[in-house]
This record gives sequence, structure tokens and C-alpha cells, in this order.
Amino acid sequence: MVARYYKNKFWLIPVLAMLVTGGVVAYRYARLNKVRAQFNRLLNTEKPVVVKNDSEQVQSPDLLKRYYEKYGYDNLWSDTSATGYRYMLLSMLRYADSLGLNRNDYHASYLIKYDSLVNNGKFNPDSFVTENEVIFSDAAISFLFHVAYGRDIPLAYNGVDLRIDTGRIVQAYNNLVQHRNWRSVLDELEPQVPQYQLLKKYLSYTVAFLRDFPEADTLRVSNTDAGRMAAAIKLRFYGFIADSLTGDTSDVERMRAALHGFQRMHGIDTTGALDAKTVALLNQPLTQSVTRIRESLNYWRWTGRLAEKEFILVNIPAARLQIVLHDSAVDLSMRVIVGKPSTRTPQFTAYMTGVIAYPYWTVPHSIAVSKILPAVKRNRAYLDENNFQVLDRNGRVVNHKLIRWSAITAKNLPYKFRQASGCDNALGILKFDLNSPFSIYLHDTNRRDLFQEKDRFLSHGCVRVEKPMELANYVLDNGLDSVTRAKLNQCLENEKPSTFKLSRKIPVLIFYMTADVDEYGALRFYKDVYNLETAVVS
Repeated sequence: MVARYYKNKFWLIPVLAMLVTGGVVAYRYARLNKVRAQFNRLLNTEKPVVVKNDSEQVQSPDLLKRYYEKYGYDNLWSDTSATGYRYMLLSMLRYADSLGLNRNDYHASYLIKYDSLVNNGKFNPDSFVTENEVIFSDAAISFLFHVAYGRDIPLAYNGVDLRIDTGRIVQAYNNLVQHRNWRSVLDELEPQVPQYQLLKKYLSYTVAFLRDFPEADTLRVSNTDAGRMAAAIKLRFYGFIADSLTGDTSDVERMRAALHGFQRMHGIDTTGALDAKTVALLNQPLTQSVTRIRESLNYWRWTGRLAEKEFILVNIPAARLQIVLHDSAVDLSMRVIVGKPSTRTPQFTAYMTGVIAYPYWTVPHSIAVSKILPAVKRNRAYLDENNFQVLDRNGRVVNHKLIRWSAITAKNLPYKFRQASGCDNALGILKFDLNSPFSIYLHDTNRRDLFQEKDRFLSHGCVRVEKPMELANYVLDNGLDSVTRAKLNQCLENEKPSTFKLSRKIPVLIFYMTADVDEYGALRFYKDVYNLETAVVS
């Protein structure tokens, strides 16, 4: 029996099959580990990835790690037989211009160079398979991230919760490589707020105009015949003239109407004439206007990082406040007064923590030593005339008439000045507290006439709001009861402050955008009052 069993070799087949299968599995596992190690080596270093005497810096290593761990380490982009992937990537990056993004930030030049290397037959792509895969994947996933969440913006402080859904980006990238429908993927990622969508349309028009008429940027506007024709061409760029002027009588009225629109767009006197201010603005590079729109689009994309989908936006150059929801605009917009160029309002984000009715104004130290103390020394009745109290270091009210003010200097001021509540208070009758390290908040004012000024850069840094009652009712969900509203309308003197807590977290974003759309959806350009604009990008 035993002999016959050993003579029958069929029992070896399943054993060999098991050995072969095990070997294949072991080989695949070893290969997977090797590939994973190659990818991790490139992703776990801050050094640029070197390919064919070139180098590219990986921007999104963490996103790539998440993607590869979830979906595997297949070579999609650098496979020479899969040029469709790279063509799709190039097409998507060409669309970057229409979104206000720069394709060259996403390895576009290397991607083009790679295809030329492959096609000339003198380059062995197998030498840099992993490196190329990392570079091309980084191009795609970084681009998708910036479409959804924007690039970083220059904030002096961020006090709000940010919630970036990296899983959403990884899934979008997988959809991209699976279905290759990049337009559909981008549509899912882009912000839906009307302001962003309108700005994108304006950008698309201006970029297309400069592509068709690149010489328009160098034309010089003046009050000569040639200068007026240059003005007409530039007014076409801004959308105020639909076609060329022919020189007949009706064109005079068309030009005047176009200049009215241009002047309104830039916030200057609407004379309808080629005056000095208008000529200077028309002679600014058109590419500068494009750059301004691009930067504003990035600000709007950045708001997608907020944990909340409702926020208050203050645009410093526009001196305007608006309430914004994730997919719509609330019909609440108002003028504001922001910091002078010498006392700037910084760019920052914070939560509104409460609303104070009849607030005290505790004067910041910088204003106390530069404004209040000199005024007191000139006029001892200044404090009483302006309803100021003097507080010691323990916050107790002291009799300011007993203080020897001549001995007090800016370096040894041991007191604080506090203005009593009432309509004459510099903060008005409502204050909106923010959780920031700055002594900056939103508030009413006792100088509401200043909201009629065109240049509303007048404060020491705080933001004065034109419609404080409407804003308070909104953030408090109509929480100002009838008794409180009656008190506020009476402008009572020396009323004790009352604090109202918010039932939800409302971010306040204080941004610096020199281009935006107004409450009517019209494109507006604003003066770079703090001289913060970056170099023009053509």
C-alpha cells in the first residue's frame, strides 16, 4: 500500500500549486513593500525630487500618503502607454488660468518636458518611474486641494476653527484617475458662493480679452485722438464697450457712459470724462486687474476651510461688511470705517463672542498716550466734556481732578481712560466682541455722518459698522428684546453695559481684497490703501 502510494505522483500537484501560489504572493508582497518604500522615501523628505537632472518640490506629501495607502501604488501618470492620463492632467492645468491659479505651480513645465523626453526616444522613463509618479500625482492632488481650499493667505492671526476635509480631496483624486472627467471633479470642489462664481466669470472674460488682444496692455490713454481710441479698447477689457467705436456722434455718448461705468467700478467721481484720475487708472497695467481678481478668488476659496458655513466678511479696501452663507449671500451689507494707513486694521479671523449694549470704551494705551493725555494737559476740562473716567491699575474709578497731570508722561502713565456709555461714546451704543489678541472689534460710532465719505479709512484699527442694530439682530437671531431696543433708541447716558451671548459660533473674517463684487453683483476695484499688493503677475 505504501509503495503504491509513493508511486502515485498526483499528490504532488496541490503541493506544488500551494508553493507556487505562496511564492507569487510572497513576490507580490515583497514588490509592494519595495514600491511602498520607494514612495515613502520620496514623500518623507523635504528635499526636491530629482529627475533627469531636474528637480521638483513635492507640495502635498501627506495627501499623497493617504491616497497611496488607500488605493495602492500603481503607476498611472508615468506609464508611457498611458499618455491619456498626462494629456488629461495637462488639460486640467491649462484650465488653471480660468480659476485664478498658476499652472506652473503644479509641475506643468516638467510635465511638458517629460512628454518631449519620452517622444525623442533618448530617455529611459523606467529609470525614474517612482519619481515621475510622485511628481505627476502631486501636481494633480495639489491642484485639486487649491481649487477646493485655496492657497494660504497672509493672516496676522487666525482665531477660528479650520476643517479641511482631506478625505474629500483624496476621493476627488481617485475619481479623477478612475473616470478622467476633470471638469466634473472640479465642479464638485469649487465654492458655490455667488461672489466666487461672479468673480470667476469676470476673470474668464478678462483673460480671454488679453489672450486675443495682448497689445492692449501697452496702449497709453490720453486726451488725444489716439489716446481716446486706447481708452475705448481698455474700456472693452472692463466690459463697458461691446465693440469698436467708429467715430460718429453717437460714440461720444457711448464713451461717456462707458467712462461713467469705469469710474463707478473704481470708486472715483463719475465725471464721464477722461480726467486725470481716470487716465491714470486706465493706464495701469490690465494684467494688474487680472491679478487682483485672481487673488480675490483665492480668498473666497480659502473660506471653504471654515468649520462653519456662515460668516461675516469685512473687506478692508472696500470698507464694506457682508454676511455670507456657504451657497448664497444674505441680503445684509453695510459700509464700515476701518483703520487709517498709519493705524491699519490687520487681516485676521476671529469668532464674535458677544454683543454689548451701551459699552464702555476703555481707551487703548497707544491712543491714551498719543491723544488723550496731551488733550488733558491742554484742557483740564477735557475728561468731563467727553465723559471720560480715570481708572487706576486695579480698575477702580479715581477722581481725576486730584491727579497732578503735569507730572504724568507717556512713559509713566499709571491710569486707564474709560468713556462712559451713551450715544456720545466713541463705540456708540453697540459693541461686537471678537476673540483676537488685538484690541480690535466691530462697533457702532458717535460719528455716523462719516459713513457718507468715500474714503472711510479713519479709525485707529477697529471696524465701525453702519447698521449696528441690524447686525445685532442678525447675530443674536433677533435676540434684542423690545425693552433693550427701546433703551438703545433712547440713547441713555451712563447706562450700565449689558452683554448678550451668541447661540452659535459666527466667524468674522477681516480680509484685504482690492477686487470683489458689490451687493449688486458688479465687479469693483478698490484702492490699495495700505500698499500691500504683491508684484504684478502677467
